[in-house]
Amino acid sequence: MSDDRLPLGPRPETPEALADLVRREFGAAVPARPICPGHNAPMDYLTASFFGQEDALVWACRGGGKTYLAAIATVLNAVFDAPLTVLVLGGSFDQSNRLGVYIRDIVQRRDLAAGRVTRSRVTLRNGSQIHMLPQSEQAVRGRHVQKIRCDEVELFDPDVWRAVQFSTRSAAGVRGSIEVLSTLHRPGGLMQHLVNQARDAGAGRGAAAAPRAPGEEPPPGYRLIQWCLWEVIERCPDWRRCADCLLAEDCRGVAREASGFFRIDDAIAIEARSSRAAWEAEMLCLGPQREHVVFHEFQASRHVCNVAYCADWPLYRAIDFGYRSPLACLWVQVTPGGCVHVIDEYIRARLPLALHAREIRRRDPGPVAMTYVDPAGRQRESGTGQACTEILAAADMPCAWRASTIRDGLELIRCALAPAVGEPALVVAPRCTKLISAFNAYHYAPPGAAGAGSELPVKDGPDHPIDALRYFFVNRFRPRVGTHRDRY
Repeated sequence: MSDDRLPLGPRPETPEALADLVRREFGAAVPARPICPGHNAPMDYLTASFFGQEDALVWACRGGGKTYLAAIATVLNAVFDAPLTVLVLGGSFDQSNRLGVYIRDIVQRRDLAAGRVTRSRVTLRNGSQIHMLPQSEQAVRGRHVQKIRCDEVELFDPDVWRAVQFSTRSAAGVRGSIEVLSTLHRPGGLMQHLVNQARDAGAGRGAAAAPRAPGEEPPPGYRLIQWCLWEVIERCPDWRRCADCLLAEDCRGVAREASGFFRIDDAIAIEARSSRAAWEAEMLCLGPQREHVVFHEFQASRHVCNVAYCADWPLYRAIDFGYRSPLACLWVQVTPGGCVHVIDEYIRARLPLALHAREIRRRDPGPVAMTYVDPAGRQRESGTGQACTEILAAADMPCAWRASTIRDGLELIRCALAPAVGEPALVVAPRCTKLISAFNAYHYAPPGAAGAGSELPVKDGPDHPIDALRYFFVNRFRPRVGTHRDRY
């Protein structure tokens, strides 16, 4: 319950009442209408945060107001859900302090504080506390708070992020939850992993963010809330001519209906001085920057389509082995015209290979002509004395393999994605979500990172389904000399 001494009025009970309070008390007219298909409005975040009390993942454009909205959400929690503790973590000291500046300004202007306001801590007169710290294990471990907000999680250390997951505790009427706010610009980075995880779990539930019924539990996983430049750009006046505007190709007139705060002149200046890849990643939220991705040729509009099993064509499996890292299996067919269809995938970690084999056999849509695998799978393990290829052969899954370089396999895939003449010779079914994600995330190390300058891609997750696809191409589309088979 809110403390009557805190001058924000009664607790809002509807999204409309919340929007009125934010406009009246914070002077913020937060855009409330999504513009792009599948996106949310910034007001959807405040509504979900205030009423939902659920884990939320906010993917927004640079300058899209996410830090200021996180400050408003923090103060709303501290006032109306008191007494509770909110921990604010920034990806860097500057990021944490930027959010802290907003929070301290709101608290001091509204006379909400009890005692001295410091850079790292604010105590409200109703007993709520807000701690603002840069990300570090020392800042997280041992804390038990009701709310954690992580700003620019793309900059978080993986060990700190893992520690964050164990630091929330529910209190009377307040569910412990984590909110993540960030851009997404690093291929294979933490933010891309979280976005893919939320999408796979179906946690992005559209623009509506109505309050749940009393006692209704939120679904597990992070709720994905996404907006880009077009959700926050100011309304374009009639005197601006689309024919003369640098934004016209991406805008296509949507700014005529906008109601945001981002200045059009600022957007034009940013696009003029940035690369196309950076503009799409940072402002249009189309995914991570692609300067360092391996497969520039991959485009979902060209390479993802509804392909299904055809009993008249041979069926193959392609497997990349793993235990702690996931085992990846792809089911692949080749049309009479030579086009490769990836029709399904199975990717799972921490299972014995015999159990993987049983599940793979169960999922086979038809008779399999051959299973192509990592050549390293023929080596016997010291613990069991068996090779992976022997275990699969014993499960009636005869294997073939062929040694090759990583670059040779990648080049075969590139040629199929973008042949010199004609349409793509490689398409992927929409159900292969992890392979599609891997095409977008598989990357070389950027300048300044470990491994920068190497001609080999980074092995940080997306490599597993790509490696499986590589084994298929190397075995199926290269000469058969040197190919091996294991049969029982």
